[in-house]
Formats: sequence, structure tokens, C-alpha cells
Amino acid sequence: MKKYTFYIALAAFFTSPFIFAQQQENLNEDFLKSLPEDVRNDFIREMGEQNEVKDEIYNAPRTSIDTLESNLQKIQIELKQIERNLKLEQNPGELKRFGPDFFNTTQSTFMPINEPNFAADYIVDRGDTLKIQMVGQRNEAVSAVIQQDGSINIPEVAAINVAGLSLKEAGELIQATLADSFIGIKSYTTLTNMRNINVLVIGNTVSPGVYTFNGGSNVLSLLNAAGGINEKGSFRSVLIKRNNKIIDDIDLYDVLINGNLKFTHGLRSGDAVIAQSRGSEVSISGGVNNPGIYELNNSGDSAQTMIDFAGGLTPGNVKKVYIERKNGETKEIIDVPINKLSGFALLNGDDIKVPNYASASNPIHSIEITGEVVFPGKYTISDGESLTSVIKRAGGYTPNAYAFGGVLTRETAKAIEKVINERIYQDMIKFIATSANAKEIVSGGGNTLPLILSEFKNVQPIGRVTAEFDLTKLKKNKSLDTKLQNQDVIHIPALTQEIYVLGEVITPGARLYDPSSKAQEYIDKSGGLGIYGDKNRIVVISPNGDSYLWEDTLFSFQQQDFDIIPGTVIYVPREIGKLDGLNYASAIAPIVSSLALSLASLNSINN
Repeated sequence: MKKYTFYIALAAFFTSPFIFAQQQENLNEDFLKSLPEDVRNDFIREMGEQNEVKDEIYNAPRTSIDTLESNLQKIQIELKQIERNLKLEQNPGELKRFGPDFFNTTQSTFMPINEPNFAADYIVDRGDTLKIQMVGQRNEAVSAVIQQDGSINIPEVAAINVAGLSLKEAGELIQATLADSFIGIKSYTTLTNMRNINVLVIGNTVSPGVYTFNGGSNVLSLLNAAGGINEKGSFRSVLIKRNNKIIDDIDLYDVLINGNLKFTHGLRSGDAVIAQSRGSEVSISGGVNNPGIYELNNSGDSAQTMIDFAGGLTPGNVKKVYIERKNGETKEIIDVPINKLSGFALLNGDDIKVPNYASASNPIHSIEITGEVVFPGKYTISDGESLTSVIKRAGGYTPNAYAFGGVLTRETAKAIEKVINERIYQDMIKFIATSANAKEIVSGGGNTLPLILSEFKNVQPIGRVTAEFDLTKLKKNKSLDTKLQNQDVIHIPALTQEIYVLGEVITPGARLYDPSSKAQEYIDKSGGLGIYGDKNRIVVISPNGDSYLWEDTLFSFQQQDFDIIPGTVIYVPREIGKLDGLNYASAIAPIVSSLALSLASLNSINN
């Protein structure tokens, strides 16, 4: 009853006469401060004001030119990445080009990226520092930097040329050279400091320029630091030039799809990495794991190769694919059997459509039934199963069950109710914030208004659905038998002997049920109508949630004979009067009465 009483207070508050003043004034500051923060923000937003002014943050200028330039480069890369992502998000239903997503990270600094790679296959070169630990005739450790001629110098030993060798090969060569000079000596070679290399990145990359990396870096790391391949660039041809000669042509699909990170040539200072222009492309959609737009290599690719690049066919595919090919101003549809895909050469602009069937699972549905049934609990239901069927499966009603007060709540109804409640709340906020006499509304509400607004903003929907629970009636009339939905909750209450009389009566509360008493007798037992009680708009709410208006008039007594049964709620609202020159009552009374009726119906039985 506690929650129910709150809603009645809400309805009574908004029907009181102070909301119909005519003088134009603003909401006072004390009222806004008294509101909870979330409600206050709603008022301020409605009035078009700003809730807070952010303090200006002063950042002291950096005097380092290098820092400013590097920060500017970083921002430029990030902006280009954001622009690219926005373009993709603007057309979420369109196929995306394969490749750019792999380079959606940006370099956090333009200082040398020096993460040592001490693998045995690391190629040592000029600028690397080696540590040679000798054991035997000579027990010492020597640190040697590889010189420009590719050699290292060890005292009392001839120069050893190690540039271009793997770390393992360099160690073996050093061991052999020392063994020629000293008897019984053993040596252990490790890499202690990697060289830095400067590599030029040009062509179709997001941020071309000169980058400083460690000697163990590969072309993929370099492209990632440069923001990746841009929209005009090719993922199938990235050139590495050394001494003005092309030494490698890298197909990034082999890296990004097959994971082959073993590059033929390592990078050196002075190398140039060139991203070639975008080549011919085809689109793949339908029954493949990774639909998208894929690029053909210069020598052409088969349909099977492109489908493999797209992650292969999904299970359930038919035995052929369709290739839509443009011939001038016309289109040709080519049927290609699955076993002939490897021999079908693709052309620029081909659209591969792979038929697909994916089985859709139909998850089992369940409901919950509580209260006065023999076996309360959760039950699985079949499609279209009725309320009667579930109650029988639950063993039927107990002797103490009050079927007429049965409650059915539903998630879909709860969602709709939530939307309606939010709309009512926003309408109340708008009415108060834009009222011609907002100050009087606020002062008339005292401390009650902020509490009511806060509580109503946070009210949780119930989602009650009116249903028939009388098994005898359901047996006679199958159309009354409600079809259940997934996650429905059924509650069968115990028999009650109370009648609730609330609102504008002298002593509101619960009254003992008397089969011979009518609505007027229960109101009389509650002391009769209060001074503000509206006898023409009394709300009667049945235990099953049905509600109707009852007028305390001679005409109504002659024409209507309402049954008051256990669990019924009788609510007497406050009377709404008229103000001279402005008839707000006629406009707002039906709205408020409907609000009170809805809220009381949704909460009377549960509370």
C-alpha cells in the first residue's frame, strides 16, 4: 500500500488549485536547489539553461619545437583515423574494404620505437652492440659495437666481420675466430643494444614521412606507425627499395590473412617503403565468414582465392555461387559451381554473391507462477500455450486461492508502461517549467513537490496485463483464455477480506469486507467525503485491475449497481475547481484523473 499511497498523493497534488495561477514568473532558485540533481537537470534542460559552467583550463605552453611538431603529427594521424572510422560508421550496412581495420591504432610517440628482439634469427648490422663473454684461457666480457665496415674488434684478435649475419651465426663465427687464437676458449655472444634505423615511408599511407625504428622492426610495424594504408593505397603491393633498387614486393594479405610474418628482407637505414596505388577490387557477400571488398593482385586471382581470403564458405551453403559482372552498361549473372571456383578468373568490379542458409534457433520459452497454486515454480511452455494449461500443470489452485485477484505481468507491457511513465514525467516537468505562474506552483508545493517528482522519475514499471483466472469461465469460453508469452509471471494471491478506501475521505484505510455493503457504505464507514472530495469522480478498482468511475448521484444509484468484492480499492480524488477567466480544470482534469486511475490500477493489488 505504501507505493500506492504515493501515487494517490501525486495525483492529488497535481489536481490542487494552485497550479492554475495566471501571473508570469520564473522558478525560484531555492526550489531548483531543493530538487535532486537528476530532476533539477531535467528542469534546467527544459528551460533552456545550462546547469553548470565548466572552468577554463589553462595549459602552460610547451617551448620545445620538436615536441610541438611531434604532437601535431600525432593529432593529424588521429584525426585521419577518426575521419576514416566515421565514414565506415555512416554506412553500417555497406560492405567494408578489407585491411584498414588492422591499422586503427596510432603511435603514441615519435621517439624511436626500441623494443629489443633478441631472437637467434635477428640480423645484426652496423650500430648493434654485442657482448662477448669469454671463458677459459681468457675470462672476460667484451662489449663491441659493429662498425661501419660491418666488423667488431676484440683485443688481441683480428677484426671479425659479422654484419648481415643472424645473431646465432655471428656467435658461431666469433667462437671459431677466438678458438684459432686461444686454446680451450669458449665464448657466448648476446645482443645488448639494437641499432636505430631511419626508414622513409612514402606512397599511399595515412602519414608518410621518415620514421626511426629499431633494427629488428619489419615493414608491418612501420606501416602501423604511419597510420596504415590510406583509401587509395594497395594492400597487395608494398615495395621496399634499397640503394634505389626494389628488393621486395610484399603482399599484406599474406600477412593479415595467413599470418606469415617471415619477411625476406629486414629493414635497414636508408630503406624506402612505398605503398602502391589501389588495384582492382571485387566484393563478396552472403555465405562467407568475412564479407567485404577485397583487392586482386596484379596477376589476377581466382574466385576460390577470394573466397578463401573472405574466411571461406559458411556451413549450409548451396553448391554454386553467383557472380555479377558489369559489361558496359549491362550486367551479367554467371553461375559458377563450387568445384570450378579455382579456375574462374575474376575481373575488376565483380560482385560475388554466395547463397547462404543459416539455421535460426528457436529458444525454449518459460514462465513463472507463484502464490496459491499446488506446485509454484518455473515452467517451460510451448508456442501458444494458454493460462489454463499452465495452471493445471501447476496442480491447480489451493483452497485459499483468490483467483479473481490473479496477476499476470509481461515484459512487453512493462516496456510500454516505462515509455508512458517517462512521457508523463516529462509532461509534468514541461508544464511546471513553462507555466504562466511557476513560482506559485513551486511555493504551493512546499517540500512535497521535489519528493514527488524524484519518486515519479524513478518509478519502476510493473507491466500488468488484465486476464481471466476463473477456470470455470475459461472452460466455458475459450476466447478468454490468455495465450502466454516468454518470461510471463503469474501470481495467485490468497483470499483477502479487506476493502481499501483511500483519498479524500475523513479516515482512509482498510475496511472489513461485508457482502451486503455497497461503495457508499464503505465511504460512510470511512467518515464520508472530505471537504475537498470529488463525489462525481470516485474511482473503483477491482482486484483484477479493472477500474471504472462511480458518481455519487441519484442517477447513478438508479442505473448502476457495482459489486464490491474483497480486495477492491475505492479512491476519492480531490475536486478541481475553476478560476475566473481561465478554465484549466476542464483541460487538465481528465488527464489527471486518467493518471490517477492508471497508477491506482497498476499498484493496488501488488501493494
